Amino acid sequence: IACASVSAMEPDVFVLDEPTSNLDIQAIENLRETLLRWKSRGKTIVIAEHRLYWLTELCDRVVYLQDGQIELDLSMRDFRRFSQKHLQQLGLRTLEPEKFTGRQVSPQPCDTITVQNYRYAYKHSPQPVLDIPLAALPKGGIIAVIGHNGAGKSTFSKCLCGLQKRFKGTCRCKKNVFSRRRMLKQSYLVMQDVNHQLFCESVEEELRLSQTQEDEAVLLQTMTALELLPFKDRHPMSLSGGQKQRVAIACALLAQKEFLIFDEPTSGLDFHHMEQTAALLRSLKGKQTLFLITHDPEFILRCCDFVLHMEHGKITEQYPLDQTGYSKLQQFFI
Repeated sequence: IACASVSAMEPDVFVLDEPTSNLDIQAIENLRETLLRWKSRGKTIVIAEHRLYWLTELCDRVVYLQDGQIELDLSMRDFRRFSQKHLQQLGLRTLEPEKFTGRQVSPQPCDTITVQNYRYAYKHSPQPVLDIPLAALPKGGIIAVIGHNGAGKSTFSKCLCGLQKRFKGTCRCKKNVFSRRRMLKQSYLVMQDVNHQLFCESVEEELRLSQTQEDEAVLLQTMTALELLPFKDRHPMSLSGGQKQRVAIACALLAQKEFLIFDEPTSGLDFHHMEQTAALLRSLKGKQTLFLITHDPEFILRCCDFVLHMEHGKITEQYPLDQTGYSKLQQFFI
């Protein structure tokens, strides 16, 4: 919709800021075709982006910024000669689609969480956007929720954490039954647009607001782990998109809820901070149950151990991320 609206104005220059952050593979390809049409009409296109693989056949020139300064200015042909190691040293992501190999399989948690009667329809709509009669998921696991745009992933996350008031489904673990109201108290959701959940005058105040119990050591540890100490006195709204995302992730960790739900948590994150966030989430395995709604295969392969695949409001597949799981995941992303 944004691309169509801007295109109708027929400008000479188009500027796109992280245009693929919430897009699935097909939507990224559709976007690339749109940009190629603009380019064929002689338009100038400037793209600020962390996902790079889809740009290699589209862009002619690469400008690399560091601390507000231009560090590199070169052709895409020269940039494609950079090794993977060199790209990582620059904090950049791969130029090739992710390879789904080489990750050690970790054991699955023993206990399961059962979601039951997860059905939801928007008001005045006859068709449900979510229809999951029953599903068993690993308690204490790190669960990737995948699916194409419009599959019902975000609706699932809002029902899971109790935000949809007309939702009647339940979540069970052993003898514990989590109603919508109880899930509202036991869950924390990091939204796609974190601007909706940042309220305070400084980053430090924002993090303290999220703490269940005041603990200076844990606060300092979390700020250090996500490299937020330099921004602790800054207003959250003055930060970049990736920095805001890290603040929201830190808030979720400090809340110490039983269920953590992250909707596109790597939006705006470069390679270094994506790896850093993945490592931090891996450390929570077995302690809390994490749901990561994402279109980012690099991120999934670095921290997830289970995949929940949704389409048209239903679960089409669910599987552990072992060697067989890699093959299924590759079929979805490649």
